[in-house]
Amino acid sequence: MSGQYSYLKKIQVRTHNLRLGMYVSELDKPWSESRFTFQGFPIQTTDDLDALQQECDWVYVDFPTDKAYQTYLETIEASDSSSKQIKHTKSDFELLQEELPRANQNFQSSSRLVKDVMQSIIREEEFELEPVQKAVEECVDSILHNPDALILLSNIKNADEYTAEHCLRVAIMSIAFGKFLGMSKEELQCIGLGAMLHDVGKMRIPDKILNKPGKLSPAEYCIMQDHALEGFKILQEKKLLSAGVIDIAHSHHEKLDGTGYPRKLLSHQISRYAKIVSVIDTFDAITSERIYSPAQSPSVAFKVLLDHSGTQFDPTYAKKFVEWMGVYPVGSIVEMQTGEIGIVTKVHRKQKLKPRVFLVTDEDKEKGFQKVVDLANMAVHSSGNPYQIKTVHPNGSFDINLKEFIDNGLRIYR
Repeated sequence: MSGQYSYLKKIQVRTHNLRLGMYVSELDKPWSESRFTFQGFPIQTTDDLDALQQECDWVYVDFPTDKAYQTYLETIEASDSSSKQIKHTKSDFELLQEELPRANQNFQSSSRLVKDVMQSIIREEEFELEPVQKAVEECVDSILHNPDALILLSNIKNADEYTAEHCLRVAIMSIAFGKFLGMSKEELQCIGLGAMLHDVGKMRIPDKILNKPGKLSPAEYCIMQDHALEGFKILQEKKLLSAGVIDIAHSHHEKLDGTGYPRKLLSHQISRYAKIVSVIDTFDAITSERIYSPAQSPSVAFKVLLDHSGTQFDPTYAKKFVEWMGVYPVGSIVEMQTGEIGIVTKVHRKQKLKPRVFLVTDEDKEKGFQKVVDLANMAVHSSGNPYQIKTVHPNGSFDINLKEFIDNGLRIYR
């Protein structure tokens, strides 16, 4: 088919200037790292157009005729003329600041809702499904608009509220990761709902076991394992829930090698949703402070996921998850080579080692100093040296209260 577009080949085009009918011959990254099946294709639908604009900043286009190319140039000229009339283009950081209030409201209301659902189960009362579905829909909408806002909020963690907040965090990350994998909006709502309800069965586990500060005995661990089956039983009573949603609660502790629970399923018997939630469930557990375990850094969690890839975790999803999160995930507490401490607020798709960081201390770890540095744009310290990340620290390190900064809208006051 590409022969039909042989008049002018490999013209670099920004994806916001793409139009239906154009033939994309190359991307701004390897085809293997994209969601596209064919290496070269005409843009036939608005879905194709949206997918390209989500995946790439620019692509190479082949044009069939001089007229088609001239039409493209006219489009560029009109776009440039329109852009000149815009006095201020908002930065990614400003867009994040705009989305945070809506995302924060969504996060707080969803958190209260999950806690209410858990309490209803403890009291052996019915809970309403519709508010949970609505909360998930709002999470999906926020993530489709700006995924960094809710991901940043999900790093606010309270060990005393672990189970309920864990469910919400796993839902948020599952939706955002699903977006990265190219899932449809309906699929995002399905995996988000299943992830938000994946641990409801824990409310049927005795509190002395669920919140035991020390290591569980073999007998206690067997009882803890019952939560997957109990969750299945609870959700099965909800007639409007799809089998895919219910299966996430039932199967998120299954392992590819058949040693998981409760059914000892093999890889081909475990659903895609359950495999994804299993990876994210483990990541959040390791990076969160719990009654019986301190929070670990994301790098520790990544090592666990990759070390157990192929036996416990699906290797494709484990690798893709680590790739998506990046070495310095959004919300990470990082220490710069110059000594400042900051919060990662954006991971760049093509420069994952150079995120945007919201610095919250000076070189001596003193709070009061604030500055946004984007390592991808070669941000330079006052000493003249480029900013570089020295190491990542667990959530809560250096007494950094992420909620305080988010409540302040990430505004820079000095």
